[in-house]
Amino acid sequence: MSSDDESSSSKREQILAFIVEHPAAHLRMITRELGFSMGLVQYHLERLEKERRIVSRRSGFYRRFYPALVFGDKQLEIMDVLAQETERDILLFLMQNPNASQKDISAYAKISPSSINWHMQRLSTSGLVEIIHQGAKVRYLVRVNRTEMLSLLRSYHSTIWERWADRLADLLSE
Repeated sequence: MSSDDESSSSKREQILAFIVEHPAAHLRMITRELGFSMGLVQYHLERLEKERRIVSRRSGFYRRFYPALVFGDKQLEIMDVLAQETERDILLFLMQNPNASQKDISAYAKISPSSINWHMQRLSTSGLVEIIHQGAKVRYLVRVNRTEMLSLLRSYHSTIWERWADRLADLLSE
């Protein structure tokens, strides 16, 4: 193996290790964190996918990468949401405040009701949230296993876990 091949293989392994440590990472994040060029990262991501060592999923505006054979479909849906700050915070808020209204969520997140509606449609489409119409009011209910979601959050988003620790501890004890 030439030194160029070894260097290329080493970079591919670094990219794979980053994805294993940071599931749901997207191209720009990998490029920024590892300090590699975008073209180099794209090349190795394609190779890793062809080798079936990683899988990718389109989530909103991003294509996110995951280690292969680690997560089930529902876990991938959860990981997609956990990687997006606004939707993650809304989902965690809903876990603490079941049946919250659009107004409640808007006040909490400090974003417009129309933006909340957009995020809630995405969460509903993913199957993580149920939209309940009660006359003129709309309420939202989390439809994901709390323990599984909190376990994924704790394992792969430790800084967020620490920031939410006190509030999440109550959810685990329920």
